[in-house]
Amino acid sequence: MMTATRRATEYTAGVDFGGTAIKLGLVADDGEVVADTTIPTLGHSSPDALVELLAQTIRDLLRVTRPAATGLRGVGIGVPGLVDVSRGIVHELVNVSRWKDVPLGRLLRERLRCPCVVDNDVNVIALGEWSFGAGQGTWDSVYLTLGTGVGGGLVLNGMLLRGVSGSAGEIGHTIIQPDGPKCACGARGCLEVFIGTAGILRMAEDAVRRGKSSKLAKIAQEADGQLTPELISRAAALGDVGAKDVWERVGRYLGLTVASTINLLNPERVVIGGGIARAWRWFMPSLRRTVQEQAFKIPAKAVDIVPAALGTRAGIVGGAVLAWEQDRRVGGRGSGADGRVRGALDTSRAARGGGMASSPRAEGGRT
Repeated sequence: MMTATRRATEYTAGVDFGGTAIKLGLVADDGEVVADTTIPTLGHSSPDALVELLAQTIRDLLRVTRPAATGLRGVGIGVPGLVDVSRGIVHELVNVSRWKDVPLGRLLRERLRCPCVVDNDVNVIALGEWSFGAGQGTWDSVYLTLGTGVGGGLVLNGMLLRGVSGSAGEIGHTIIQPDGPKCACGARGCLEVFIGTAGILRMAEDAVRRGKSSKLAKIAQEADGQLTPELISRAAALGDVGAKDVWERVGRYLGLTVASTINLLNPERVVIGGGIARAWRWFMPSLRRTVQEQAFKIPAKAVDIVPAALGTRAGIVGGAVLAWEQDRRVGGRGSGADGRVRGALDTSRAARGGGMASSPRAEGGRT
């Protein structure tokens, strides 16, 4: 079902590809999602058919918002796959067959007659959180998403870091145990092996098997034996020792990686989102303790570790920011949405005595 609120402006569309559903919406210059809906990812006869549905759905959203909508400024798209950002090509799309080297940016641009930009989905969410969510007002921010896998996005010196081949930010494949279990990527001991959903469930199943999780065992039995992270949190809330230990270990593993990231990048903020982050109260004490033990003291003191703020709309908002970034890079407007994002950053820095954005290193960290 489409939802909309009224606002007079030229909107930008944000598109967030998921494994089973695609969330898309229209975003105003201040980051407000003024209309949004979802469409299925699967079940389409071809990539062209899905792109046509995307274009038509965006047109429908514009109709919902009229007369407030004066036009479509651009489209930003986040996809869970390998992307050639400069050419807008999706080399492969996770969990979707027949997506091989699809020029998604061009196909959508031809239908909507406006700029269309494509990037990795976690990069897009990182941009959304940095601009309008939990990372707002920082110059250097790291975003982690915890779910089936573990992903990361890096905004450094006020810019999204993609790396030479577009793969920067793969925090989930930080090696924390070289002789550990094999990861889907082919390496051993990646963070994702331990704190991705499958790794968390393995730890919980082991606790039940060893008789250390009686409450969790009972809850699992009532759920037809199917454990989930939500059930582990429920057991922890009931005082189950084994369930609490699972989250303690998750925090420890995550803390080791966050500490290394802090030592390497010295960010001002680490933002943690994704479905597993709903267990924040259970893994955060262990994470913070590990960071304090393992990270250098000065950067550890300067960093804030916070939960993500935008929820399920982060990819939509981030998609709009991605489009604005492209608009600015190719010589588009220096005001409007991009000016709002940069202005908010400068205001926050000035309030902390950090100087102007043109001198990003003048701040020197917080106390």
